Amino acid sequence: MQMRAKPMLPLELARILESGSANVDSYLGQEIYVNTDPEYLARQRKRLAETVRLHHKRVGDKPTYLLRAPGRLNAFLEYLDMCAGDHMSTTIDGDIPVAVSIRDDDTLNLSNSNPLFPDETVSVTQEFRRFAQAPWQKHAAELEDNWDNRSLVYPHYGRAPADWVNYVLSPYMRVLWDNPTLALKGADMTFGPATAPFRAGTSSSSAIVVLSFLALYLSNREQLPQWPIQEICRMLGEAEWYVGTHGGANDQTTILRNPANCVLYNRHSRPNLDSTPLPFLRGVHVVLANSLWEVNKAAGGNQSFNMRKGWMQMGDELMKLIIAAVRSAQKKGLAFGDGWLSKLVKDQFGFTAGGSLPILESRPDYWEKIEQNYRKFGSLCEDILDIPDEAINELILLLPVKIMPNEAAQILGKDRNTIERIYTKPRRKIGGYHIRTTARFFHRENQIGRLLERIFLEAQRRVESGELTPDSPEYDAYRIRVGQLVDELEDAMCFDFRISIPQIDLLLTIARRGPGYLGGKLTGAGKGGCVSILVREAESDAMCCYLDEQYYKRPERFEVYRQVLQDDLRFSKPGSPDHDSALERLQILDAALANIPEQRRVITFSRGACALELPK
Repeated sequence: MQMRAKPMLPLELARILESGSANVDSYLGQEIYVNTDPEYLARQRKRLAETVRLHHKRVGDKPTYLLRAPGRLNAFLEYLDMCAGDHMSTTIDGDIPVAVSIRDDDTLNLSNSNPLFPDETVSVTQEFRRFAQAPWQKHAAELEDNWDNRSLVYPHYGRAPADWVNYVLSPYMRVLWDNPTLALKGADMTFGPATAPFRAGTSSSSAIVVLSFLALYLSNREQLPQWPIQEICRMLGEAEWYVGTHGGANDQTTILRNPANCVLYNRHSRPNLDSTPLPFLRGVHVVLANSLWEVNKAAGGNQSFNMRKGWMQMGDELMKLIIAAVRSAQKKGLAFGDGWLSKLVKDQFGFTAGGSLPILESRPDYWEKIEQNYRKFGSLCEDILDIPDEAINELILLLPVKIMPNEAAQILGKDRNTIERIYTKPRRKIGGYHIRTTARFFHRENQIGRLLERIFLEAQRRVESGELTPDSPEYDAYRIRVGQLVDELEDAMCFDFRISIPQIDLLLTIARRGPGYLGGKLTGAGKGGCVSILVREAESDAMCCYLDEQYYKRPERFEVYRQVLQDDLRFSKPGSPDHDSALERLQILDAALANIPEQRRVITFSRGACALELPK
């Protein structure tokens, strides 16, 4: 990994940003934000200058790097990175800036212009020692003491959940886990005014993780291993497990690697994570609209997210058991007769197949390919398994619709408590792990992802060759088809993976009636946050005005959310985390509705995280 930026005195950085230089505007407008509007660029320069001036007030004339990391937009696929599947996303022009100065000790001296995030000073060494020395003896018989399990059992050990500093610490904890003898230097870090939506499904949290790693790297590059970029992306995905959310590496990969004005297809299915930049369609704008229903990880968001990871993990293990059982039966000469496959899974696992299985019962060669190529649910794709989609549909029918913790414990040879610890405990007594629809979700995502890639590349090739123009009806057919596919993705998230909520459904229902609508879906982990709406370019401003009138300026749209928060206040003790969280979210809702233009806007696809190299 190479970073060419040189540190400068903070007031010199401020002077350059405030100079009004055409070279600075050209750099920011073309290479960073992909927006050359003078008023827009003036706002960016102002807040970037404010960041370094705040830093100067704190640390004085110390050499300083000015970094920024954008929010991530899952305008297309979701969750595939968590199960070795290929994921498609991009980066928005909304970002988080931070001024960084290297320290000689191991201290992180942290400040944030957002009043919700209090300043804090922590020792990297002490935080890692506390986490690494948390008692493990009672877990040793069931779980290996590795980063995955320790961060699952002891996330943010000794620290409050959802503390913003946990995200800053996470790369330091992950690097030290593999390299515990490193004497990492700390940094003074001043986070400036952010334009990435907060707690809204655009992964502002992962942007902080990436920024923290860049600060770690700049402060310690002489003593760090020479990681390839793919290894860094994988490591940053795992680093965020420290905060208690066990996700994949797609957000961090996209935030770190996306070129300006591109969509990134991240190939998590490959042994070494690779990324393919794709051109986006011309004549299409993306309107990012905040539902204002906040995803609050301190108030249960992590449980919902980790539960779905549990569905994937358990489904993968059950699939591997089924594959092994089928291959064993074939080798013993028992795989014959009508219905032999359904009978096998019923006898060995108690699962009732979801339909007839004529292809998989008659094609033993397909099982050889499945055994060879299957890794996780992200493998449920024709070009990975090397079997047709019709056979994959039958493979999914072998899985149970839902499995309860006691049933899973019996099949997987673990006790119920261990099952609930590893795969997350369901919230309700009747709750279980939804396996078949989860597998179907990933199969549908893979199918649509491959089709989107073909459309983007084909449309670009035909325009560049002169075969058609962006104004032609044939090109417009690409826009319409992409919008339809995005709507299909939203359907899969609602019904197969169950991550939407009524507030998101309401916002998208309103948007579908709006001017220029092509397609729309939630973005991020779900259960709240933002939606991305594909709109014809000429009508994107009209869509924003339409959403103002039909959604944001209608108080009744937010009655249910207000009632939920007021109930949280009524039934929680003042000063408790639940009470403080509800009060904070009410304040955020009121502030958002007082500033509607910031809640929906046309976005550009900015460059990924970087240290700014401002022309002098």
